[in-house]
Amino acid sequence: MKKILVIVAAVCLLPAGVARSQDAKPTGGSKEAPKSELSIEKAVIAKGVDKLEPVESGESFKKDVGKVYCVVKVVGAKAETEIKFIWLMGDKNMGTVSVPVKSSPWRTFSYKTIEQSMTGDWQVEIRDANDALLTTVSFKIE
Repeated sequence: MKKILVIVAAVCLLPAGVARSQDAKPTGGSKEAPKSELSIEKAVIAKGVDKLEPVESGESFKKDVGKVYCVVKVVGAKAETEIKFIWLMGDKNMGTVSVPVKSSPWRTFSYKTIEQSMTGDWQVEIRDANDALLTTVSFKIE
């Protein structure tokens, strides 16, 4: 009878120990973002796009550029999904554009109309459908 009590007691204590370890908070470091199946093989800012290739790419553009394009090559898609282009002037979100990714590799782009008053440092964050950051491209409007 004592053997049965010991086994029952051990089994009853096990779930409590497991629950405590699941509730434990990691020490140090921040929570990691979910991994994406997608990755960006190429991402550039350009004055135009021709046959899904960037035209006159650069890191700095004059304020009278009119439009700038973020041209990307996405790899790793196992099923149809989407990516988001988040256009940021400084810390201000100037627009978000979602576009489909239908296979791998996949080339696509987004553009932003630039008014002459929109000078400064810019970034385009490219995120997957789950909002995981894939890459960031920086450029300047002078």
